[in-house]
Amino acid sequence: MDFKDFQGRNIELSDSSWEHIRESHPEISIENVRSALADPTEVIECPRQKFVELFYQIKLHSVAKQRFCLIVVKVLPKGNFISTAMTTGAIKKGKSLYRKGDKR
Repeated sequence: MDFKDFQGRNIELSDSSWEHIRESHPEISIENVRSALADPTEVIECPRQKFVELFYQIKLHSVAKQRFCLIVVKVLPKGNFISTAMTTGAIKKGKSLYRKGDKR
């Protein structure tokens, strides 16, 4: 499957990566993936792997609990690939590549 991110870049989701996401993180849907790539809350450069971008989108927001949909994208010369997706309670520390509402 192919998606477009908020910058118009093509992002590929292989059948094997989707199978992993479905089995390990069943709370993530294709629509979650599409939405988080197209309209992220924040995108962070992975501190350990500079070629990995972490796309976060607020998934569930309440006073007691905030959750994010996280899409992990490898940005490589041969293309951009989703390696996994999951929900998480916090945005990792790292270089912010994009933050919704920021003027860059």
